[in-house]
Amino acid sequence: MKSSLLEVIDMVLERLEGAVQTAENESSIRVWLAGQGYSRRDIDAAMRIVFPQGGEAAAPRGISTAAPMRQLAQYEFSRITPEARSALARLDMHGLVEPREREFLIERLMQMEGDIDLDTLDFVLSTVFCTTRNAESQSTLLSTMEGYGPTMH
Repeated sequence: MKSSLLEVIDMVLERLEGAVQTAENESSIRVWLAGQGYSRRDIDAAMRIVFPQGGEAAAPRGISTAAPMRQLAQYEFSRITPEARSALARLDMHGLVEPREREFLIERLMQMEGDIDLDTLDFVLSTVFCTTRNAESQSTLLSTMEGYGPTMH
């Protein structure tokens, strides 16, 4: 790649990272880059790399679009043991459960009697989620829940 193209890509990514509070889109970034004096050819090439689908809604590479961590309600917090909360957080941070799956999991856990510990969490994960996943996904899910990092083969 040419150094001017790399410079334009860096400028776009810096602009997107700094634009947390404002709604930046592809057209506003194009106008801004043209105002900075970059050629249209370099701007077009950079936009194809940063926005690979070509749409303004496409997420740029390297910028995470993960959902924020869910805060447990007081009732949920008091029923789930610290070890089980930690396991839920690990599953969430590694992206092994989607937000709607996480809500379904917490809902199922709240239907259980007594305090929710790791064994209860393991039971619900095994019976509800692992039945719909392949063996590799099941192994990764359960090893992450037990405290090991996700290992994809």
